[in-house]
Amino acid sequence: MEKPFSFYLVTDTHYFDSSFGRTGQAYEARSLTDQKCVAETPAIIDAGFAQIAKDTETDVILIPGDLVYRGEYQSHVGLRERFYKLHEQGKKVYLITARHDYCEDGEPVEFEGDKMIPVKGMPRDELRDFYKDFGFEGAISEHKESMSYVAQLADGIRLLALNCDGDCKDFKGIWENQMEWALEQIKEAHEAGDYIFAMTHYPLLPFSAIMHLIGDAKLTDWETVATKFADAGLDLIFTGHMHAQAVTEYTTEKGNKITDVQTGCFVGCPCAYRKVTFEDQNTVDIKSYTIDDFDYDKDGKTAEEYFRWRFDRMILWKMGEVVPAPVNAILKKLTLKKLGRLLFIKVDDSIKDRLAVDACIEFVRNIFLGNEPYVKGTPMYEAVEKLLKRFRFVMRILEKKLGKKNPILADLNTFILSMIGDEEQRDHNLKLKINRG
Repeated sequence: MEKPFSFYLVTDTHYFDSSFGRTGQAYEARSLTDQKCVAETPAIIDAGFAQIAKDTETDVILIPGDLVYRGEYQSHVGLRERFYKLHEQGKKVYLITARHDYCEDGEPVEFEGDKMIPVKGMPRDELRDFYKDFGFEGAISEHKESMSYVAQLADGIRLLALNCDGDCKDFKGIWENQMEWALEQIKEAHEAGDYIFAMTHYPLLPFSAIMHLIGDAKLTDWETVATKFADAGLDLIFTGHMHAQAVTEYTTEKGNKITDVQTGCFVGCPCAYRKVTFEDQNTVDIKSYTIDDFDYDKDGKTAEEYFRWRFDRMILWKMGEVVPAPVNAILKKLTLKKLGRLLFIKVDDSIKDRLAVDACIEFVRNIFLGNEPYVKGTPMYEAVEKLLKRFRFVMRILEKKLGKKNPILADLNTFILSMIGDEEQRDHNLKLKINRG
């Protein structure tokens, strides 16, 4: 690499074509449970791509899957038109597809009134040729069975684009013959003196304690996959799917490390994309950006406020499903000061007037925003720590039961406190040292 090289990373665009109906009771019911904005996707994506296009010195954009909402053929047509427009603006788009991009489990729909009307879907086996101009045709090597490929992005830098649909059902990972091919590609890149990094749709690594408990929050057999990649010399991978900003590391028994850089959803909170710059032979600079504004009726809200409102509304709805109604009603009225008094806990004046429900929503939102702020020494951390101590007897009973099934739940204090504070604070911006061979 003779000079710095940069690319943009955009993930989970979930485009829903502007020709489709998107109003009425049926859409609102679906929208209420969704982190991402769907009706707004044409406006959001156009605004985001326009921002990226202004950077005339960076001509590569990587997109690791979930291109459209739910497999609508016309959504692919509309999004591909936008990719060709980026080509006209001097950009090269490299993408992989993922499970939202094809129609397998029922027909995709549009929304009119209280009805969901079926629309034409995209078969999975047509995706590769449909997007052939965005990474596949110019590939150094291609694993056609899985729709994976290797691309030469610049002198000395290669991309290993890995589709991880697996069996399109429960297995979300890398097949054995796909892994053999990938390891060979890593070896060939190193022998050529090139640095190679990867992108997949699903996260390689669980990025938060709770993500160990969520099936599709990481690749199936993630520890085996991470170990094989890291020990082969692959030390950097970019991922999406969970709509979160996170940077996670894993070190093998042999001492080899791989870093998973996960990026938030382009069309929902946290609305994010990254610019990645290989500064020199051993340093990668990663910076995060958001879409400043988009042309849509946001009811007087800024783009950031709109995205957060949508996210918080979803969490509040989910709390209503999970938390008993009487408890929910109390949380919506109870301040942290009053809650502290009930439990004989002193709460710092700086947070005493916050509603308990707002604190719960923020804890969840912060997991996805990244750089969780409530570290040791902050008033909120101390309040939660005191709360956990107050229920220590009950928690010990839970730890014995839950810990037998999942070791990560054997220490609930650590499990919970790790989710509200991140000492490293590098989920948004960081510099990484990479291994060139």
